[in-house]
Amino acid sequence: MADNSNRIPFRQLLLQYSNTALNIIFPLILFPYMTRTLGPTGYGVIGFYESLMLVVNVWAAFGVNYYGLRLLSKSAIGDTDHSNTVLHLLLINTVMAISGVLVYLLYVFTKPIPVSGFEITLLYAFIMVIYMYHLDWYFQSQEKYKFLLQRTFFLRLFVLVSALIFVRKPEHLIYYIIISTLNYTLIAASAFWHMRDLFTHWRWDPALFRRLLISLSPFALLGVLSSLYFTIDTILLARTGNITALGHYTVAAKMVRLGLNVFIAASIVFFVRLFRTSVDKRLQKDSLLMTLHLSIPIGAMLFFFAKPVILFISGESYLPAISILRIFSILWVIVPLHDFFNIQVLMVHHREKLLVRIYLAATVISLILNLVLIPFWFTEGAATAVVISETFVLFAAIWFSRPYFRMNAEMTREIIYCATAYPVALLAWKLTTVMEIGVLWQLLGGTIIFLAGYLFLQVVIFRNAFLLRMQLAIKGARS
Repeated sequence: MADNSNRIPFRQLLLQYSNTALNIIFPLILFPYMTRTLGPTGYGVIGFYESLMLVVNVWAAFGVNYYGLRLLSKSAIGDTDHSNTVLHLLLINTVMAISGVLVYLLYVFTKPIPVSGFEITLLYAFIMVIYMYHLDWYFQSQEKYKFLLQRTFFLRLFVLVSALIFVRKPEHLIYYIIISTLNYTLIAASAFWHMRDLFTHWRWDPALFRRLLISLSPFALLGVLSSLYFTIDTILLARTGNITALGHYTVAAKMVRLGLNVFIAASIVFFVRLFRTSVDKRLQKDSLLMTLHLSIPIGAMLFFFAKPVILFISGESYLPAISILRIFSILWVIVPLHDFFNIQVLMVHHREKLLVRIYLAATVISLILNLVLIPFWFTEGAATAVVISETFVLFAAIWFSRPYFRMNAEMTREIIYCATAYPVALLAWKLTTVMEIGVLWQLLGGTIIFLAGYLFLQVVIFRNAFLLRMQLAIKGARS
């Protein structure tokens, strides 16, 4: 097992960050090609089905992803009872996945929506079931990040190469979904192969099954609510039948949400480590400061450089997505912070029932805001509803985290330091706009100017102690 010290787990973070980076880099390579090849309408179809898939998959997970991490993180899987618990969690995933898919099929077939055909609906139904068997929660609980990294690399490469070969025009949307289906199937097969020794310990235990269901219920409700308020916007937009506009919306949302997985990945590493040890406030604080120094600068750049990002990645047919992307860029500040407080503070202190209430309120707020704002501002109204809902979750998480984690003067100072990213990003945008250079050069030049200005402020002007301490800690971890 891994080292149990309360130092920042750099090796685990590196592997997990690398795994997440591959999950971002490969889609980013494929993303421009797919958005241009399939067009806004084709990507609108994907956005609709992926929103439904998110809700079904979170229901199918039934909280196992976080409960399993918490339950299994304290030790390696060894005896029969421990292995049998893992298999019963997997059985719960299967039962819930099947029930969720039945509801999904009932919704699609009884509420006709001008989105796509019968074949795509069934393929996504299969994906919703097979997706449950990635078993990331099991491998993360045992800190098997190397296997996750290797699996991600090879299968992401498979999707990239296959899509470039077989998807050449909008009519090939079905080919892309078939490739995705094969990808999820291979992920499940690799997971079963690497945990095959556990299957010899299977023993049906009704009492264990019921006990796990009861323990999982708060996590399951939390997961469903957190995904529902996150997808209400896309589902309601799809009901209008304007699939092209939904495609613009989906592209902007995906650009932002894809990168946010970096922070969820980091939270998982710290979550496991905090359960392996006593809850160390220094470790939590370091995690928060790392989050601030990554999320706020990226959010600032994305806000000011929304137009060149859209043009470079997806082309002029997605110009309506620029204003949506600017609104969504605010999520780069909000979501990583509320993930920190929710996962690394409240959930670590077993406050999942409180989180259920927070997300229930957020779901109601999201539904009301979407119903009110979509008729007036359509996609921009939906994006605004998402940002307001996420902001509510952040403020609620900070408020209820006070007994366990309080912001001190150092952290407040770090937030002020990080906020200087916005004027620096504005300056970089102004300079590159005046130069009247191409989109690619504007992005490259803007990034270089921003990094130079931001690092100068942090290191030379502010003499940022946290960045210096992280540099020393990384050197110590290498030695």
